[in-house]
Amino acid sequence: MNPILQEALGSIVRWLLTGAAGYLVSKGIWTQDNATTYVSAAAVAILALVWSLWQKYKSRSKLLVALASPTPMTEHQAEAKVSQSMAPSTSMPKDVVPPVLPAKV
Repeated sequence: MNPILQEALGSIVRWLLTGAAGYLVSKGIWTQDNATTYVSAAAVAILALVWSLWQKYKSRSKLLVALASPTPMTEHQAEAKVSQSMAPSTSMPKDVVPPVLPAKV
């Protein structure tokens, strides 16, 4: 994932969580110390979840490219096709054969 995008997502998540924590502190539900602890833990948990989902998406893309290839290919070649937006849709059902991709990378 692009490092700038990764940092931006982290900032947005922390901002949203800090706003929610500020509301809970103002209502007396959490103390300031609790809010700091919970926001830090939640930010890490959310970013880990997003990273995991992104990795699963990329893995599925590479698998579908390999399945749609008319000839065997290396993982590097599959990654190149994914980066060129040549991968079949990741929402393709498992019982559908992906369309064949051009042989050249």
